[in-house]
Amino acid sequence: MRIRARLALYGATVTAIGMLAFGILLGWLAGATVPEDQRQSLQEVATQSAGSVEGLDAAAIGAVDPLSVVDLGVSTEVFVVVVDREGTPFYATGTIGGDPPRIPAAVIVEVFDTGASDAVLTPTPGVELRIHATGWQGADGGVQGVVVAGQSTAFEEEQLAGLRAVLWVSGIITLIAASLVAWLVSGRALRPLQQLVETTDEIGQTGDLGRRLPPNASRDEVGRLTSSFNTMLAELQTTQHRLAQSLEAQRRFVADASHELRSPLTTIRNNAGFLIDRPDAGIEDRDEAITDIREETERMTRLVDDMLTLALADADAPTASLPVDLAVLVHDAVRRAERSGLPVRQSAPEPAVVMGDRSALERLAWILIDNAAKHGAGDIDIDLASDSGFAVLRVSDHGPGIPPEQLDRVFDRFHRIDASRSPAGAGLGLAIARDIAQLHGGTIGAAGEGGAVFTVRLPLAG
Repeated sequence: MRIRARLALYGATVTAIGMLAFGILLGWLAGATVPEDQRQSLQEVATQSAGSVEGLDAAAIGAVDPLSVVDLGVSTEVFVVVVDREGTPFYATGTIGGDPPRIPAAVIVEVFDTGASDAVLTPTPGVELRIHATGWQGADGGVQGVVVAGQSTAFEEEQLAGLRAVLWVSGIITLIAASLVAWLVSGRALRPLQQLVETTDEIGQTGDLGRRLPPNASRDEVGRLTSSFNTMLAELQTTQHRLAQSLEAQRRFVADASHELRSPLTTIRNNAGFLIDRPDAGIEDRDEAITDIREETERMTRLVDDMLTLALADADAPTASLPVDLAVLVHDAVRRAERSGLPVRQSAPEPAVVMGDRSALERLAWILIDNAAKHGAGDIDIDLASDSGFAVLRVSDHGPGIPPEQLDRVFDRFHRIDASRSPAGAGLGLAIARDIAQLHGGTIGAAGEGGAVFTVRLPLAG
């Protein structure tokens, strides 16, 4: 069963239970109050009737013909009977079998003793009368007889039956109205859920994560569900976009890696084939082939190492987090460069302690120095300082610099500004440097005016 039908059924059930409880309570109250209401009504009729015959004698009262006489065996109308001290009736508006109902002597005695009397009579089987009797004063001011007002107790059942009929009719109408209202209200309340289902189905069919539910300003559960669902779709869309970018980057990475590996593999295969096919080749030719194989093998080894480093960075592999003084690290890198014959100039570095992996940071510094040596000209300037909670490492050269249109791509994997300027490079060094900087919570940037300038910013420790 659909939720909307269940909610409507639940509303109708609750309404029915409420109406049933209300009807039982109202019926009980009516059953308890109707007899008392009938008694009070008869008391008023008896009092008014006694007042209308006050001061008259029995002959004068008996001479008055009733306007109408009712049969108390079938009628529930109020009747009046006037009797004398002995209970003999001489005026009556109601009869049973053609005679006025007999008033018990006990009722008459009680009236003369206390002034009034209430009783329930059963003049014939199946007929029950409720009466109220009061005294009737004659011309001398004394009580001459009794005025009795009565009515069939069937009147109570008529009243209760009418009340029950009203309750049944009103209950059915109320139940129908409540069911209709519950159906309409539940439909309106569940409309966002229906939209959610339709949107989900459409997304499943089309794969369009850009779809959104209409905004719901209400602060209820449906409003929060709408907001949460739209937020989830936005997160899924962002994740899908990032995944697509990652897959595209991996595809390019594999394609570029295959391209870069093809050249050394071809050289190694050709030279190996030469050595196998030409066992009688000269010593110089054989040495040249072996040298080419060794150089290409070293090139492949560096390329595979760089690719492994990038793969670990993509996998967010954990790095060491120990205090590293960049001033000492840069000093060691400068000494290594000097031993390699590179023209390096270093300003007096300030102590700059960062948290990270020393070997990775050494590789970062050396990548920038090696890049300046390959693509620059003249001295390589290295500067280390602190600025606003960051260690700032700057490496610059005096070469041709970086064209402005290449600044955004210089850190891309396998990207080379000019392959002829560094035919042995694979274009992975700066990409590795960027990943190392990011893994340490820092950034790296490039500028190309008057030589290439690379600036690394790493957060200082504590």
